[in-house]
Amino acid sequence: MNVHFTALYFEATRLCNLQCSICMSSSNVAKKVRESRRRELTTDEIERYVFETAREIGIQTIGWSGGEFLLREDALELLRRAHGHGYHSSVCSNGVALTREKLEEVREAAGGDVVLAVGVNSLDETNAASRDTGAETALAALELCKEMGLRRHVVVNVGRHNMQTLGQTLRYLADRGIPYNRSPFTARGSGACAFAGHCPSSGEMEKHIHPELRKHACGYVSFTPFFLSPELHESFSKGAKNVTVPQNPSIGCWVGTWLGMNAEGDVSPCGILLDDLNAGNVRETPLPRIVTESEVFRRILDRSQLGGKCGRCRYQYTCGGCRAMAFYRSGDYMDEDPTCFFEPVDRTTVSEHEAETNEVFKRYAFMARFTGARI
Repeated sequence: MNVHFTALYFEATRLCNLQCSICMSSSNVAKKVRESRRRELTTDEIERYVFETAREIGIQTIGWSGGEFLLREDALELLRRAHGHGYHSSVCSNGVALTREKLEEVREAAGGDVVLAVGVNSLDETNAASRDTGAETALAALELCKEMGLRRHVVVNVGRHNMQTLGQTLRYLADRGIPYNRSPFTARGSGACAFAGHCPSSGEMEKHIHPELRKHACGYVSFTPFFLSPELHESFSKGAKNVTVPQNPSIGCWVGTWLGMNAEGDVSPCGILLDDLNAGNVRETPLPRIVTESEVFRRILDRSQLGGKCGRCRYQYTCGGCRAMAFYRSGDYMDEDPTCFFEPVDRTTVSEHEAETNEVFKRYAFMARFTGARI
């Protein structure tokens, strides 16, 4: 099985007193954090097991998450070593640690090749759900990045808790040209107790969330359901795919074009599934062998095995449904996406949103190529 991933999101620390408000973040269950801290990969182990092998499966970018990655004592050294091995870095943060001095240190360590990914769930200061810092902290960090000429990105955790104000948040980002992606609220870590209340229904996805996600090209490739014509994607990508998962550009569910690793070296095809879906540990099995030989990766990279309505959908390839949502609702990561409102009879059923999706996708692709981004 030939596999090629563009990005690895690495939870480099379990430090949780500045918990990032994004779903790729580490578990914030205190008992789990205490147990895991004793088993974290050292700086040298990260270089040996990750930096020296990840190129073999096409990794180009390493996203540093946490907890708060910059609280790790060797954070700057890791950025230096990653840059020395030729990787781009993306540092996830809730903004609290992003002072001018720290940002200068990050830029120097990464050789100037770094993106700051900041979590912004809602601009509504009365909406404290799943946020440990106010929106003004994250927005101030984004403005500081702009002032310093640093590339910036936003992760928006989306669920029932912020769906009424999602349009306001995304308009703010789009008006300022800040790229973003959505991360669904899931049952990972302490989110398990709030999942039933925060996970949107398919009707809420159709009425409140999906219409807002469809509007803006600067965040266009990172959500499901995604109703892109498979023929149009083929014409843009020239057949680039990872087994049956689309690449260049990656769209819909990103499983298969990125992978996650926690601070202890456990590997999962999705950062959101790191607590529950372990394909192997890099201390025991080389990273390239985990992604080419494990049953987890073999299954999830073959979208022809998707179940339910995802398995009979015209957009099975260009969307794929959210694998994390499927897992946390049914326990099967290959099941249908429970938040999808599309009801296909078979693969000839065309969504009423396909034409709109195609047009905004073409704008996104033009923007990405104009700015030199790999799509």
